Amino acid sequence: MIRLEAITKLYAGAPRPAVDRLDIEMAEGTTTALIGPSGCGKTTTLRMINRMIEPSDGRIFIDGTDVTGLDPVILRRRIGYVIQQIGLFPHQSVAENIATVPRLLGWPASRIAARVEELLALVGLDPARFRDAMPHRLSGGQRQRVGVARALAADPPVMLMDEPFGAIDPIAREKLQDEFKEILRRVSKTIVMVTHDLDEAMKMGDRVALLRDGRLVQYGSPDEILSEPADAFVEAFVGPDRALKRLSLRRVDDLLAPGEVIGAPGIASGATQREALARLIDGGSEVLNVRDAEGRTIGHVGREALLARPETRR
Repeated sequence: MIRLEAITKLYAGAPRPAVDRLDIEMAEGTTTALIGPSGCGKTTTLRMINRMIEPSDGRIFIDGTDVTGLDPVILRRRIGYVIQQIGLFPHQSVAENIATVPRLLGWPASRIAARVEELLALVGLDPARFRDAMPHRLSGGQRQRVGVARALAADPPVMLMDEPFGAIDPIAREKLQDEFKEILRRVSKTIVMVTHDLDEAMKMGDRVALLRDGRLVQYGSPDEILSEPADAFVEAFVGPDRALKRLSLRRVDDLLAPGEVIGAPGIASGATQREALARLIDGGSEVLNVRDAEGRTIGHVGREALLARPETRR
């Protein structure tokens, strides 16, 4: 869906390119997280995709079309964009903000109104309560939801997200990440997301692109990057606790053994293996019963299975 071919950005007077002959292919319907140290070129790369920054060299393809030759205004109307500061128009209501691109595209009022209702429901905001609300009346998390709804309004095939959760407090951020991951799964968009948070990249990305000095150092699934760092830089970047981070990518359901262990504490189906290991260590137990949403035991998972070295998922 998105292919970058030798994309380069060199600013006048700079000693080296901000982005240096970057080649990446991002499959349709997947989320790619761009991460790396400050100044590595991740935000520049993101903004070159919708040509908010023009590349110095190279080509960008979206769905097989070289977009470096398109009118950038038309291109941007086909790409959803979510930023950390959210960027809602303060003088417009929630509904008017969400309707921005559909209005520019000339949608009829009835279609716009229906789309606003649909998207507010999708992002978990009651249309009756929030449709006519002004941005300054919303919490940070609510504004971020509206920002995502606005980016989805014209049903673009591609969405760019520039540190979308960076301004949200840690507790709300984790909840929003979970909710937006489910939303994005349902709407099936091709997402490119910039983040400075390694845990967020591993959680949200189907693929992770680690950049350094404008160059691609490693590109792969979160599991591949954590289990097989390409070099010493990647190994240091992901940190010494990468084995525990891998457990955060996996669910207890993957290790279910049949039956219930009488007297063992419980954990919810869908919990991560890292959460399960922490629960075992904290409680001094060897086994956890895994329970579904109705509280029924569907199997159990033991400490030995959690500590076994997992295979790499490709």
